[in-house]
Amino acid sequence: MTGEFEHIAHLKNLFGALASPDLGIGDDAAILHDSRPLVLTVDSAVEGVHFDRRWLSVSDIAARAVEAAVSDLAAMGAVPGELLLAWSFPCTSPDDLVTELAHGVRRVTQRLGMRVIGGNLSGGPVLSLTTTALGRACGPCLRRDGARVGDVLAVTGHPGAAAVGLRALLAGRGDDVAFTEFVNRWRVPTARIAEGRSLVGRAHSAIDLSDGLAQDASHISAASGCALLLDADRMPWIAGQREAARALGCDATALALHGGEDYELLASGPRSAFDARWTIIGEVLPGAGVMVVRGGKTTAVEALGWDHFSPGPESRRDSDF
Repeated sequence: MTGEFEHIAHLKNLFGALASPDLGIGDDAAILHDSRPLVLTVDSAVEGVHFDRRWLSVSDIAARAVEAAVSDLAAMGAVPGELLLAWSFPCTSPDDLVTELAHGVRRVTQRLGMRVIGGNLSGGPVLSLTTTALGRACGPCLRRDGARVGDVLAVTGHPGAAAVGLRALLAGRGDDVAFTEFVNRWRVPTARIAEGRSLVGRAHSAIDLSDGLAQDASHISAASGCALLLDADRMPWIAGQREAARALGCDATALALHGGEDYELLASGPRSAFDARWTIIGEVLPGAGVMVVRGGKTTAVEALGWDHFSPGPESRRDSDF
């Protein structure tokens, strides 16, 4: 059985080449020297709450945990820089667990040019990964409280696609070819760093879609003191997304509004702020709350989404504060 210090030495070997001399894995803390404002976030992924090992490889679990944390930097328009990793796992875990986790992390750090600068290992009842991501502001950071009446609302990607994949897994149909694209969207999300950076100095507000479009839109609404109108008929769909949802007994629009774990971005600003990577799906209006127009009918929607403290298979997300 590999011990704690052997694991640490192994991680230092795997990640050490990515760190600059003043960072150094293996000390009590990391030291950073930078003239730009730091942007920091932390995110947790706990077995049985955020993921099920039946549906994910260990490498994918680690990569997914990092992408989820880095998605918060994307929503602020920040440039990702460093990671601190706190991992807990049962002492009966196989010796290659840490190596597989590290490989998953490296997939993301190599894609984004990030560095692992330290962390912590401990024993625990289940696999638990806490990721602290540090970024640098590349201009005025995007916030939730900047939406203005008259702004348009835009999203990246395809909200609800990951939720279709999760429903397919929950239904035991994750291997069906019809759901492959959607299962992959859930298993391997990609933080929208470039899209977030493209909005700096152009858009007025942004948030990442971890908890469902309606719930995350409600955060912008509350912080900005305005109403958000989402046009369901303008939602961007992957080919076959509505049909796949229907085959699972679900409504694609409901999954887009309430499904969560897309790690796409929702932003507001002038129409000119958004390029072809974004889809305009609504507007900011006077008032409060979130409304959806569908087939010409407008209704207020509840901010239902992932709730970390509610029981059931759909309570797998958590909240930033």
